[in-house]
Amino acid sequence: MNQLIKKLVERIDQGTVECDTLEEGDIWARHGPVVWKANEFKGTPHFYPVYKFGDFYSHSVLSLILKKGSLNLNGPALKQVQQSGFFYWSGSETIDMDIRRLGRAHTTSFKIQNVQEFAERIAAALIDDIHVIESKNPGYTNVVMCGGKDSLNLLLLPWKQNTIAASAEPNFELVKQFIEDNNLPYKVLRIEDPHDQRVLDHEVLEGCCRADLAHWRWGAHLKKIADEYDKKLIFWKGQVADLYTSDKWKVYMHPVRKPEEFARKVYKRLEKPLPFVINQFIGRRLQPSIIQATWDRSASQQGCHVGFIREITDCLTVSAYHGPAMIKVWSEVDLGAVAQRDMRHLVGRILLGRDVVYPKINPSPGLSKIRQGVYQPQRFLDALKEGGIKVNSDCD
Repeated sequence: MNQLIKKLVERIDQGTVECDTLEEGDIWARHGPVVWKANEFKGTPHFYPVYKFGDFYSHSVLSLILKKGSLNLNGPALKQVQQSGFFYWSGSETIDMDIRRLGRAHTTSFKIQNVQEFAERIAAALIDDIHVIESKNPGYTNVVMCGGKDSLNLLLLPWKQNTIAASAEPNFELVKQFIEDNNLPYKVLRIEDPHDQRVLDHEVLEGCCRADLAHWRWGAHLKKIADEYDKKLIFWKGQVADLYTSDKWKVYMHPVRKPEEFARKVYKRLEKPLPFVINQFIGRRLQPSIIQATWDRSASQQGCHVGFIREITDCLTVSAYHGPAMIKVWSEVDLGAVAQRDMRHLVGRILLGRDVVYPKINPSPGLSKIRQGVYQPQRFLDALKEGGIKVNSDCD
C-alpha cells in the first residue's frame, strides 16, 4: 500500500492544474489532470462526481485526501457504511469531513410529450455528445461497454474514431449476436473479473467506502486493456437511460419505502388499461421524486462507478447518456407522456435507419466474489495509515 499511495501522490502532484474558473466539462470532457485548483467552479453536475476541498477539485475523493495528506474522518458516514446491508453512500458528504460532492438533481419542463420527438432528440443528443468527446480526445479508441439495449444502441452511433465493443458474461454471446444480426463492423472483447491484488488494493482506496465494491466489477481486466492500448482509450457506458426510455421509472425510488414501492408496482401492473390522461397525470406527480432519485441513487451508484473505473484504468470513462446535450433532453421530457412503454427500439431505428434486432433477454451479472466485504472502512483506513496518510478521528 505504501508504494501504491506514493505512486498515486506523484501522479496527483504532476497532474494538478491551476485555473481561474473551472467547469464540469473541463473535468469530464477529456482525460489528463487529476486535481484542479480554481478560484471558482461553474456548473451543476447532475451525474458525474465532482468533489471539492477548499479551492481544490477532483473527480476522485481519494485524490483530494492524498492531496491534503490526511483524512478527517466523517463519523456519521462511517457508521452508515458499517450498517448491515450497506450498498452505496448517497448525499453531498463523503468519508472525509473536509470533502464534499457538488451537484444536485436536474429539473424538467415537461416540454417533450411526443414519443417520436423524444426518440429523435435522444438520437441527436447522443451523436452530438460523443462527437464532442471524440474531438477533445483525438486518436483515442472508443471501448463501448455493452449489456442491455441502452449500451447496444451506442454501437449504432456514427463513431468517428476507432471503436470496439466489450462485454462480460452472461451478455457476451448476446452482444456478439447483436453485432452479427445487425451487420455491424465491431469486434467484441470478452471482459472477465480476475483477481489481481495490486488492483484490488487500489480499488479499496479509490472506493473510499462509497459503495459495496462487490457491485463494481471488472477493474483488473479493464486496467489490463487500458495498458495494452497505452491508456489511449475512452470507456463508454450506457448508464441509467432505461429510467427515461422505458417504464422502469414508475418503480424507481430513493430511499426504498415499502408501502410506496408496493403502490408503484400496482400502478405499473395496472397502467396499461388506464386512459392516457390518467397515466400522464400520475407520471407528472411521480416525476419530481424520480428525478431526485437520479441524483440520490443513480449518480451515487453508476456515476461514482464511472469515476472509479476512470481512476483504476487511468482512462477517461463516461456515460453516453449524460453529456450536455443529453442532460438537456432529460430536463425537458415528460415521462408520463412518452415513457409508458419501452421506446429504445425507436431510438435504435433512427440511428441505424432500419429496424434493429435486439436480444430477447438481458441477464444481469452476479456480484463479484473477490470483492465481498472489501469496502469495509477498517480496511480502507488501515491502507491509508500504511501509506503514511494521517487519519484524524474520534472513532478509532
